[in-house]
Amino acid sequence: MDIDELFGFYKGEFVPAYSDLVGYIGDKPQQVLIELENVLSHLSQLFNPEVTPQKKSENPQKAYDHLFRVTLDCYKLLWIKMHDQLKRIEDDDSVRKLGLNISEAEFTMKFQKVKKLAQEARGIEMESVGLSPTASIDKYKEVVKNSYELLDKRDDIKISEIKSLKRFISTKEFLVGIVIGVLGGLISGYLLSFI
Repeated sequence: MDIDELFGFYKGEFVPAYSDLVGYIGDKPQQVLIELENVLSHLSQLFNPEVTPQKKSENPQKAYDHLFRVTLDCYKLLWIKMHDQLKRIEDDDSVRKLGLNISEAEFTMKFQKVKKLAQEARGIEMESVGLSPTASIDKYKEVVKNSYELLDKRDDIKISEIKSLKRFISTKEFLVGIVIGVLGGLISGYLLSFI
């Protein structure tokens, strides 16, 4: 592993993954920052005059290993966030039935496909521990891409109207309950006055 290869991976793989993650969640997760610190620590050893040439030559590979790990973590963290959002859609009957620009059956089928892809990505990741696990990054990219496409099927206007309607129904049910309670109390008070 040389510096050019390391920089190529940084620019071609890490930067897009990190940009997607930070742009999507609006935060920089601590575990990502720790891995980046590890990358920087290994790269800085290339300029440490106290380190032997043999040890210096090992540091680009160690930096790459951390950079690879953090790239994979970016896609996995992004998938977790997207999975939570897709799961909320799946668990909300009214949004799943009325708040999407695709049918409920199509959403369910595509969500199952994405979950299966995520399982495959995890399987590839586990099989390639200590080997060349770049295939797992490609599979996680596919998971994220399919998740983006499925989340884009949300219709925010419909979902907003559904939530508004739910609030209206809840308020109406609450007020009807109060009216029935008050009327029931008045009627029972009136009837008790005759006893």
